[in-house]
Order: sequence, then structure tokens, then C-alpha cells
Amino acid sequence: MTDIFSLTYEQACALLCENGFRATQAANIFRDIYKNKAGSFDEMKSVSAKVKQLLSDRFYFGVLKIDEILQSVDTVKYLFELSDGCRVETVLMRQKYGNSVCISTQSGCNMGCKFCCSGRMKKQRDLTCAEMILQILSVEKHQNITISNITVMGIGEPFDNYRALCDFIDIATLPHGLEMGTNHITVSTCGLCDRIRQFADRKDPCNLAVSLHAPNDEIRDMLMPVNRRYKVGEVIKAAKYYSEKCNRKVLLEYIMLDGINDSRENAGQLAELIGEARLFVNLIPFNASNGSIYRRSSEEKITAFYDELKKNGINVTRRKEFGSQLSAACGQLRSDRIISIDTQSGGTI
Repeated sequence: MTDIFSLTYEQACALLCENGFRATQAANIFRDIYKNKAGSFDEMKSVSAKVKQLLSDRFYFGVLKIDEILQSVDTVKYLFELSDGCRVETVLMRQKYGNSVCISTQSGCNMGCKFCCSGRMKKQRDLTCAEMILQILSVEKHQNITISNITVMGIGEPFDNYRALCDFIDIATLPHGLEMGTNHITVSTCGLCDRIRQFADRKDPCNLAVSLHAPNDEIRDMLMPVNRRYKVGEVIKAAKYYSEKCNRKVLLEYIMLDGINDSRENAGQLAELIGEARLFVNLIPFNASNGSIYRRSSEEKITAFYDELKKNGINVTRRKEFGSQLSAACGQLRSDRIISIDTQSGGTI
């Protein structure tokens, strides 16, 4: 059987038609699940008994178990246990413009970025669409809030779980689903260029962030194994394609590492790469963790880097930090609980 939170609107319409029901009843199914917050088939009030029977024969209502919660003033980090014992982390950030949640797409990650805690975890498996949706629903229920923004920047490489990611976005943006506008969803990738182009060709694409973190191949080869396949120039071309095809700005994420990628010369190289393209740089202060060999760039270096980009006409911002005291900030999503469990099971950290 399949978790009903993985059911897309198109799949629901097809299922209904194949079994002699009208496709228009699909809207009622989604209204019960996402608007009326039904937690079982008995709680579904907008569909007939026969439709409920059809659904109950094929689906179940999944849940995520909250294994651990860490909180600060503006951030809550959840460690969720999945049905098979795998664990993922989800971060709620309370911001002036609303509640934003950062979700994971995989348990562990195979990309191996040297500065990222998640990259030091062995990938256990992809998450299902339902497990992505349930991260949001679980946070909303636990906090009694409505999520207004979604960032797909948690554990895992979203484009390495492409089909489930696309189903998730379809449900998240559905009028009878989570009803989230595409302007309120951002997907982050380490730079899988073929997927970036494929994603750009989808209907109603959302915002895109690309983890660049280096202005040249020499530095990026050292930091990110994915650069052996997709070089910096290719990543920039794919980002430009996305921006032009979707008429959207693309964020280039750039973690500032002391003595590695933070010189004025590096800033000049980055500006030359970007040129006049509609690409925005987001400077991210490095968040250290146990076992890290890197250090955060000084405020002076970050400011000088910022100023050099500005001087060259590049749109640049500095990311506001959330959750660093909880190990919930960018690059820190790796719970001590996950580490200990993975070590006990023989995984490689």
C-alpha cells in the first residue's frame, strides 16, 4: 500500500476514472486531506463511502514520529523518525514575513561536500513524496501554525530524488493541496546541470538556489566532489538557462571559508563568471561543527568580498542566520542522534 500523502492530483483523477467515478471528485479528496485535515478515511466527509473504500484499499495515512526537538527564539529543529527507522531533520524558522520550513529530501546524502555535515553522512535512502509533505504537516500540527514558505535545503540533494521532488511540488502548489505559490518555494541543488535544465522545463517552476561556493574549478574540486562531473562554467550556464527560461532570479549560494574562497581576487573571479546574468549571490557565514577542518571568514573579509561584488555590479546579499546555536543552520543538519545511530549500524560518517 501507498501513503496517501504521495497521491498527486493527476493520479487521483486517473484512479477515479478507472473505477467508474468522476474525476471532479479528486478535488474533494484533496480538500478533505489538506484543508479539513483528515487523519483517517473515516474523517473524510466530502467524498462518498464508495470512494473512501476505493482509497482505503490502496492507501494509508502515514505519520512521522517526532524523535527530538531543539528550540531557540526564532528556530525549531525537529528530528523525525521514518517508518523504517531512518531519520531526517526539518527546521522551522519564524520570520517577519511568516513561518518558513526547511525540509529534507533524503536520509543522508551522497554528494560529499566537504564543508557540510549532511555531506559526511552516508545516504540511507530517498524520501518519498509523502515523507516530504508530512514534514510540513507535522510542523504545522505541532506548532498550530500555517507554513508560508518552503525551502528544500535540508538533508540530501533534491535533484538526486527528482521524481518525488516534482510530486511534492505539485501537491504543495495545488489549490486543494498545501496551496503554496511557487514564489514561496525554493529548491537548492549542488549543481546537477541536467536536472536544472529539466526542472526549468517544468510548468510553473519555483525558485532555484545553486550551491556554488567557489569561483573556479580548482577550489570547487577541493570542496565539492560533484564538480568533477559538472564544472563551474557548466553550473553557471545551467543557472543562466533556468533564469532566462523561467524569468526568475537564481540564487548562487556561497559559503565563506577562511583562506579558501574569500579573497578579493575570488570575488572578482565570481563577478566575471556571472557577468550581466540575472544571478544573485547569497553570502553565507560558515557554521562550524564537530570535526570540521574549515573556519568562518572574518567579518572584514566577508565585507570586503561583498563590496568587491557590489563594485562589479553583482547583486549580493548576506544570509540572515537561523539556528546556528541548535546546529540547525546551513550546513549543520546532522543530529548527534543520527550520527550515533549511523555509527552503530556501521555507516560511514
